Amino acid sequence: MDILTAVILGVIQGLTEFLPVSSSGHLVLAQSLIKDFEQPGMLFDTLLHGATLGAVFVYFRKRILELIITPVGLISNDYKIVYFENKRFFWGIIIASVPTAIIGLFLESHVEGVFGTPSYVGYFLILTSVLLLVSDRFQGNSEVTGSKAFIIGIVQGLSVIPGISRAGSTTATGLFLGIKREEMAEFTFLMSVPAIIGAIILQSKHITSIPVGEMTAYIAGMAAAFISGFFAIGFMVYFIKRANLKAFALYCLIVGIVAIIWM
Repeated sequence: MDILTAVILGVIQGLTEFLPVSSSGHLVLAQSLIKDFEQPGMLFDTLLHGATLGAVFVYFRKRILELIITPVGLISNDYKIVYFENKRFFWGIIIASVPTAIIGLFLESHVEGVFGTPSYVGYFLILTSVLLLVSDRFQGNSEVTGSKAFIIGIVQGLSVIPGISRAGSTTATGLFLGIKREEMAEFTFLMSVPAIIGAIILQSKHITSIPVGEMTAYIAGMAAAFISGFFAIGFMVYFIKRANLKAFALYCLIVGIVAIIWM
């Protein structure tokens, strides 16, 4: 893999990770068009996800810092206020991460095989399109609760399947459950942090398999994913809050049909 190819894939990952169009699905489609593309396991894809995780840390740095120190409020009065202001998201993220981890581990081997073909990606992109189109009509006014977070975590686990957008499917589920758009716009990104970290840990076994000559390409791809991902977060937050997901639904439908017919 050369540097240009890595950068292109990095930009694709960065833009599509936080837009509701399935980054993993787009990577599968893009890589299918690259002659003789190879990677150890799904290491390159996972490293690109890690780069976009860095974008989440930078964009939500203040909120993430609050969540990190939130549990201190359980044992120290000095942080009681921080705990009560952030406990819903803190426990919500933990609860959501449980089904995500279980489902992700179960589907891991299947994702690298059956689900990694363009035609399957096409069908799941169409499913994402339907979810976005229907959920865009919902205007909730409730908050994230433990039970709702668990359901959203199940959906996030299923989004490991290429073509099912993590951002899109979790956002849609939150809207179906009546969660406020402003709250869901933030929660859907923050809950991705432990999920992506878990995926990186799983794929770290392949880290020594990176060809020495391609190390620069890997780094370039990650840099491209970080930069494009940072800007994509702001766009996605904007669209979620303003109930304007129809354009993404149409895009997923078109790409899904193309993948099924021509790829």
